[in-house]
Amino acid sequence: VSTLTTELQPTEIELIDDSASHRGHAGMKGSDAVESHFKLRVVSEKFEGLPLVKRHQLVYGLLSEQFAAGLHALNIKAKTPSEASK
Repeated sequence: VSTLTTELQPTEIELIDDSASHRGHAGMKGSDAVESHFKLRVVSEKFEGLPLVKRHQLVYGLLSEQFAAGLHALNIKAKTPSEASK
């Protein structure tokens, strides 16, 4: 979360560990990762003017080390402040 906070300067951020819902998931076979599935809700002005795909690519890029270390899945809700207030 610290990388996201530093780079995106969010007005809101929520990270939920959803790993327990995916125990035994085929994609996790052979992995030692305990925390592997997360839901992220982030509101940032940095998303202004970016389409959804670019917002997700930005988040994935910031978390590349976490994915390399065993993060398997991330459900992202990336909004601008004006979108979040609706």
